Amino acid sequence: MVFAKRYTGRNRRISKPSPALIALALLGVAGIAYATLCPIGMRPHLASADEERFGAYFVLGIALAFAAPRRWIATGTFVVVLALGLEAAQLLIPGRDAVLHDAIVKAAGGVLGSAIGHSVFAIRRTFARMTGRARAAKASVSQLPIV
Repeated sequence: MVFAKRYTGRNRRISKPSPALIALALLGVAGIAYATLCPIGMRPHLASADEERFGAYFVLGIALAFAAPRRWIATGTFVVVLALGLEAAQLLIPGRDAVLHDAIVKAAGGVLGSAIGHSVFAIRRTFARMTGRARAAKASVSQLPIV
């Protein structure tokens, strides 16, 4: 994956994701919107309906987590609102029906994907702190005068 420039100084929290990650998340939203709102005959079929719904929103949740790092509440909320909104929009499409079970499966997949995507940041940060402390300890020991 392509990540934006990494800031390590005082302003490290202002780092931004790459435009490629943002474009990937937007492409995922567009693809899910198409598959949800298109006529049922044009919808792609890869597995059972619930597996497809869960998997698509799971991948979208991960993509959103990488596109909006440190915004776990916003990404989780966005996925739930998207799932409910697109499911409700199916009421406007002839031949499609909105079912609450489908929206719940979609929202669960998206929230789980977002949670896993954001946990990657916490794990990376923990490892960085651990290795940073090890490097700092090694550097401080190497600078001690030999007696």
